[in-house]
Amino acid sequence: MNKAYEIVLAGIEGAFLDGTLNLGDRLPGERALAQRFAVSRSSVREAIRILDAVGLIRSGVGSGPEAGSVIVSEPAVGLSRALKLHVSARHIAPADVLTTRVVLESDAVATAAEAVAAEAAGEVGSAARMSPAGEHGTGLSRVHLRRAGELLARMREADIAKATFHDLDARFHRELCAAAGNPVTDIILASLSSSILDYVSAAADGTADWPWVQAELTAQHAGLLESVLAGDAERARRECADHIHWFAATTGIRTATTGADTATTGSAFADADTTTTGPDTASTDTASTSTDTPSNALDARET
Repeated sequence: MNKAYEIVLAGIEGAFLDGTLNLGDRLPGERALAQRFAVSRSSVREAIRILDAVGLIRSGVGSGPEAGSVIVSEPAVGLSRALKLHVSARHIAPADVLTTRVVLESDAVATAAEAVAAEAAGEVGSAARMSPAGEHGTGLSRVHLRRAGELLARMREADIAKATFHDLDARFHRELCAAAGNPVTDIILASLSSSILDYVSAAADGTADWPWVQAELTAQHAGLLESVLAGDAERARRECADHIHWFAATTGIRTATTGADTATTGSAFADADTTTTGPDTASTDTASTSTDTPSNALDARET
């Protein structure tokens, strides 16, 4: 570690591991953390910004009971931000994101279908034990599938706004994948979808015959849900992959240009001063300024 804020991050990570900090706990204040790890308060603030960016804390302003940083679990937030930035910077192609989504989502819906088939065959006990969701996995799968059905019914409403349809579409896919009972897959898929949301929306908006596309998407959603509810894993896997590939090909997202993004964001830096300045030594100090090795426990808290 060569940055002081990394000392703070390592100490907080240790506190998660040993149980000193748990979901819903309030993080000690800046002063307490700075004293505990013998770093500057600016380094503590940097660490807190990182924790917020990766979805581990939610910060509240002010001095009341809601002030301070609370431990939360929103891992998709950080992953989505990172992926979206890399896609925007052309380091990751939207087509590669789609390809990865096909692999993961096809497997997720197949797993959900297998759980339905196991339940129908009277193997609920073994299916539940194998489910990442635990012994209640099968019941939770049914809840997610019921929600998917409700979302599909709303997508069939007449004169539905395009933006509303897109939102329902994304939620439908999340519910189907959640029925597989693997939260890691859910997080990754949510991040993948979020990272190319702008490209998907732009491609859909540019579609000449949207009513036809909308009707076809709805029909494909219905077929996919029917396959899962029927417990047909291979059919669900195939229909999911075909569905995603069809939408990409129909809307042209695989070949869509990013000119609109360049026009709105790239120009913001066209006239920027490119003169390199020295490091901001006032906001970051190095780990060498501290001789205190952080322990796993955060035993100093502000009152």
